[in-house]
Amino acid sequence: MNIPNIEGSWKILQPIQADMDLVQSDNTVKGTYHNSDVQGTIEGTLTTEGAVLTGTFADQKSKGNFSVAIAKVTSTGGVAAVGSTMFYGNWKYFDSQGWDGVFEGVKIGEPSSAGNVA
Repeated sequence: MNIPNIEGSWKILQPIQADMDLVQSDNTVKGTYHNSDVQGTIEGTLTTEGAVLTGTFADQKSKGNFSVAIAKVTSTGGVAAVGSTMFYGNWKYFDSQGWDGVFEGVKIGEPSSAGNVA
């Protein structure tokens, strides 16, 4: 079983721009995200089939679900350098029937403060 390591500092690019720190224990991922408008938490489970992270998010403005694929960037021209780790997928509010939007981000380094992660 080869579970990718996604622990570290991330920059959320969509649907909001925010900083996010994730910690990982086996296939369980927890973290926090924040910008000038929101402070929230994220929890999820990482699968080995296609390196997909699914879970929930919550902040003072909204709560919902997400599902994103984790992958290394293999070509130039995008928002991240070749070799960077990114996630891309969808998010939705708990009461939505379908997906409400795109959830995208890029890993920028090691956790900035593991003590801040819920």
